[in-house]
Amino acid sequence: MTIRIVPATLACAAGLLAASTALAQQSPALKEIPADKAKLTGAMTVDYNSRSMRSSSGTDLYEISDLSVADLMILKGSVQRTPGKSLVYSVKFDVMNPSNPSQIAREVAIMRGDLQIDANGRYNPDAGRLRIDVVKGNQTSSAFGGSIQGRNVTRWWEVGEQFRKAQKEATKIYSRVVDGKLVSIQVKNPDPLRFERTQLAAGPFSFLPETRVSGNLDYDYELGNWLTDANGVTFTYTVADRSFTDRVSGSIRFVEEENTFTDKAGKKRPYTGYYEYNLRWNEQAVNTDQSFFDGGQAQAQSDAFFSAADQSKPGLYGRVYYNDSEDACKRVKGEGGKDQCVGPTRSEVNWDLKAEKLTYAQLANWVKLEMLILGPLTDE
Repeated sequence: MTIRIVPATLACAAGLLAASTALAQQSPALKEIPADKAKLTGAMTVDYNSRSMRSSSGTDLYEISDLSVADLMILKGSVQRTPGKSLVYSVKFDVMNPSNPSQIAREVAIMRGDLQIDANGRYNPDAGRLRIDVVKGNQTSSAFGGSIQGRNVTRWWEVGEQFRKAQKEATKIYSRVVDGKLVSIQVKNPDPLRFERTQLAAGPFSFLPETRVSGNLDYDYELGNWLTDANGVTFTYTVADRSFTDRVSGSIRFVEEENTFTDKAGKKRPYTGYYEYNLRWNEQAVNTDQSFFDGGQAQAQSDAFFSAADQSKPGLYGRVYYNDSEDACKRVKGEGGKDQCVGPTRSEVNWDLKAEKLTYAQLANWVKLEMLILGPLTDE
């Protein structure tokens, strides 16, 4: 039987599509954050009790204070981490009135539950019922799901050995377009965080959708950087029956230096290093067949690859500062048989990031993902 589609049917379908598009465009999720509000700022202290001689608990404590996500929400609370076993969340959300950000509703929602880690280093939010519960107003619950394959090395004192092995193993090429030119770097045996249909919970606002994440965030042992490969990290979600996919690419580069910075309260604070964010949303994809590495131009290529001079494209830019200390650290035999600290016993962390031309959904999705990978991100 032949089905005939008459012009009236086509017109009706076109009208429904237009209506769906209009509804999606009206959603706060898809609104671009005003430039003067587009910031991610706040602080966190991490006590690595698993590395300290002062503690026998073996449980690391992350305490988040006033992590402000634009004029959208504020996160504060704690995460308890038993390395190699689990992270237990109790992170509360204050939400701002979209019409009047000076009006703040306190502790409207909470991210709670466990992020279990299995024997293969895989993070499983389903196993610990990790979720966002809206506990005031219209109460709802939305779960995190899927899994994240964690890095192969999670213990600080194994990093040196892993790097020595990496020097003898395969390299991976990373490329991006900078000022219209293809630049590439090579990394020796990177260690990936692999997102396997990872599900980010909806909320705490009803317009922030459930989101699926896939792709890799690779760690470079030699320089301590995080990188995306040619596929990037993709976020897929639906708003008003329209599907959206964002591809995030770029780098989070580690810089080890001692200096001071000015926090959002105007106070000078010391730091021992920082991560420099140069992440782009939906930037020009690179044809991997064109990727190359010119060993004679390695440093120039690296400088260009990590350059954050151009911050005009949609992305997340700025620094996350670390002030690390090693008081009462546990020690292991290092190179040459000398005892060395297994890592910092305390970190004071401060976010100072700018979101350029991102929507509320895009920034919220990235913050939720960072909360899931809090352990690996702060390990080095």
